[in-house]
Amino acid sequence: MIIRSVRSALEFLTVVPVGRSTQPTPPGLGRAWFPAVGALVGLAGGLVFMLLGALVTPLFAAVAAVATCALITGGLHLDGLADAADGLLGGGTPERRLEIMRDPRVGSFGVIAVVLVLVADVALLGVMSPARALAGLVIAGALSRLAMVGVIAAVPYVRPDGLGTLVRGGHRARDLVIGAVLVAVACLLDYRRAVAAAVLVALATILLIGLARRRIGGATGDVYGACAELGQTAALIAFAVR
Repeated sequence: MIIRSVRSALEFLTVVPVGRSTQPTPPGLGRAWFPAVGALVGLAGGLVFMLLGALVTPLFAAVAAVATCALITGGLHLDGLADAADGLLGGGTPERRLEIMRDPRVGSFGVIAVVLVLVADVALLGVMSPARALAGLVIAGALSRLAMVGVIAAVPYVRPDGLGTLVRGGHRARDLVIGAVLVAVACLLDYRRAVAAAVLVALATILLIGLARRRIGGATGDVYGACAELGQTAALIAFAVR
């Protein structure tokens, strides 16, 4: 059951080949393991930063690390951020905003949101030492995905269909507890900054969900993606502070 859940989480959140499984898909696509997948994605980015940081400038290493994380996830969360920004910041009615979010084309708000988040991540990583960047990316990856699991569990899903419906089933409270334990393990890398990062991630998530509730009445899969990206940036702020 655990292997099946981890496989589903990896398959859903990344482009990492996990092979074909004959077992049925677990409820919620193994969302309890989302923080672990986020930590692994952050670990990959952090290792790239450490390798290139010893050879080139920290700024270039930061660009490569952010690019690595985006490539491993297939741009899934960035796509959600773009669509969420277009919908939540545009449109005249909740129905129209949901239509905009479903449109595969990216509008002005979406482009601006993605550019700002990527630039912010690069700028924040660029002032960190390789060791701090590694810890920051691992912890940010875990915390941001835990925030996403929390939103999935607590916020109404406003579409009758869509990718986000795949993560709605299963035992939400149990998955949150498992996810929190996994995050706690990741936070041992730098527990002091991790506490500040957790506070910032919580604030970013509350602000995003408050906006989503007012504009569309709840959450969508795009809002989940925006939660992951904004949460990661918020967490990295705590590690960039000297």
